[in-house]
Amino acid sequence: MRSVHVIIATTLLLAPVVALTLTHVTAAAGQTVPTPLSLNLTPRTVRFGHRVKVNGRAPAADAGKRVVLETAPSPDASWRTVASAQINRRGHFRFQLWPRRSGVIRAVQAAPSGGPTAFVASAGSVPAPSATVPSSAPAPLTVAARFAVDRHQFAILDRGRIRVSGHLLPAIAGRRVRLQARIGRRWRAVAASRTGRRGGFGLRYAPGSATQRDLRVVFGGDGGNGRAVGSAGTVSVFSPSVASWYYDGGATACGFHAGLGVANRTLPCGTKVTLHYGGRTVTATVDDRGPYVGGRSWDLNQATAAALGFAGVGTVWVSG
Repeated sequence: MRSVHVIIATTLLLAPVVALTLTHVTAAAGQTVPTPLSLNLTPRTVRFGHRVKVNGRAPAADAGKRVVLETAPSPDASWRTVASAQINRRGHFRFQLWPRRSGVIRAVQAAPSGGPTAFVASAGSVPAPSATVPSSAPAPLTVAARFAVDRHQFAILDRGRIRVSGHLLPAIAGRRVRLQARIGRRWRAVAASRTGRRGGFGLRYAPGSATQRDLRVVFGGDGGNGRAVGSAGTVSVFSPSVASWYYDGGATACGFHAGLGVANRTLPCGTKVTLHYGGRTVTATVDDRGPYVGGRSWDLNQATAAALGFAGVGTVWVSG
């Protein structure tokens, strides 16, 4: 009898647990758990105006159904439908985008009726796909801004100024744009401005002493678009200097003859300098030492002097 009572008691203790388990299985069986969609972006970082390929997969059984592509600034923001595609017989679907802003992208299967996708949203929340609507996980996408700037080879005389202008795309007002010059081995900011309502900007720069420098424009990026860098060309500043010319038929102090050669007392052999005279400009190479006459800084060889139309002693404009 004792063994019978033990068996009955054990059965009574297990009964509620079995009942709860069966109830849970029955509830789960009453729902349809969707197979999530997969999504792949190529590339995930793109410049404004360039294309992004979006490839996705769904169960082959869903062939013929529609999928909508949605974008948002962030996963918890409002989503916007931007494209629609059909799942093919292999369960694949494709989109092509030319995005303007950074954010996230997801694919959501359209409602069976063909109407808008069914959503479930509680008070104060953003719309999200219903638990019964297949969707993909949000995929991040970075869209870098892009400069539209004409590259110039600026040439100005001593103490002159240049103006670099262009547009930053997409066109949004108030974005900060910096002009940088390569000084030595580093890029240094030399001017800054903000874009107008059409994305246009203008930057003014006075380089100062005689020099040649590369220029670029830089946008540091913000919540809407990633960083952008664009070449703005070069600037050459010419300063007046007294020169003479000579025939370098013999040996040179540098040990070589440059086609367009120039002599200088201090610049390293092989240094490139740009000379301007009488409306002509040439780039010559330091290949000799001199001149050793007071007040003169340059001796042009016969080829350089001829290219400039220079003779005797006079003032040339030099950048280097």
